[in-house]
Amino acid sequence: MSEIEFSIVVAVRNEKEYIEKCIKSLFNQDFDGKYEVIVVDGMSDDGTYELLQGLQREYNFVLLRNPKINAAAGRNIGIKHAKGKFIAFIDGDAYAYKDWLSNIKKIFERVDTDGVGGPDLLPEDASFKSKAIGLVMTSPLARGGRFNPSTQHTMMEEERFVDHIPTCNLCLRREIFDKVGLFDESFVKGQDLDLSYRIRKAGYKLFYSPSVKVVHYRKQDFRSFARQIYKWAKAKVAIVKKHGLHGITSHIYLWPVYGLIALLLILSVSLLFNLMQLFSLLLSLGLILYLLVILFESARISKRYGDKKLFLYSLVLIPTIHVSYACGVVVALVRRSIW
Repeated sequence: MSEIEFSIVVAVRNEKEYIEKCIKSLFNQDFDGKYEVIVVDGMSDDGTYELLQGLQREYNFVLLRNPKINAAAGRNIGIKHAKGKFIAFIDGDAYAYKDWLSNIKKIFERVDTDGVGGPDLLPEDASFKSKAIGLVMTSPLARGGRFNPSTQHTMMEEERFVDHIPTCNLCLRREIFDKVGLFDESFVKGQDLDLSYRIRKAGYKLFYSPSVKVVHYRKQDFRSFARQIYKWAKAKVAIVKKHGLHGITSHIYLWPVYGLIALLLILSVSLLFNLMQLFSLLLSLGLILYLLVILFESARISKRYGDKKLFLYSLVLIPTIHVSYACGVVVALVRRSIW
């Protein structure tokens, strides 16, 4: 019997709307080697698990339960059951291109790397609100654009070594986990950023290729999106608390923190030297400038993608990102237990 080359791990919870498309894409690969699919359900309560049980009768995949619910714990369960030389990860709300695995293998064969990943593209059938969220997230004003290792993967057109690859589209050599350990299950979000840091610290390399494609659905409403940003912000603080500033792949993640610190310093100086009137003036000018920048960037996004509705969505989404991120950072800093 030929040896299993790839183990594909899908940690899922409450993804009834998308999981069938994900599973079908994994069994529609043009890969000619042997691979396995391991799906770990985080105690879904929306019918996802029952749907997976039905799909299991049609497709030959391993179905496991994750009582801890946490996605990190789910991926760890999958890793422990994996038999492949390489372990690939994809999210339950994503689906892979037909040549996903074959392109991953080609890169491992021609590039001296320990991990491979690629872009997570916007789906053509996504709602306008979901597409707007995905497009705004690529803005430099939103999360740093190309400067942000977590979003640049949807924007880069050239192959290169990188510091971080999100687990929605990542494949690693199995032996990496023997060296650096599994995903940190104390992280509700940001487990992949923490793992990327440990991988690089151990001397391993990560390689990005635009040929390794998955399609990834974004949040469908502003409230869920705001909660996601809030948790991502808390994750950045958790990483700094665990690894220090070295754990942050890019200081772009901390720009909101630096801005908040600058504001507090100016306020302290104003109070100390009785300059509150000047502080109020500077604050007003700053807010006006902030609004003008958002207006300009919203107009740029709308023009770039040729849709006037994006202007209004951007006007709402960009401040939502900033406020949610700032709240997440503050809460994570003042609480002893971040999660």
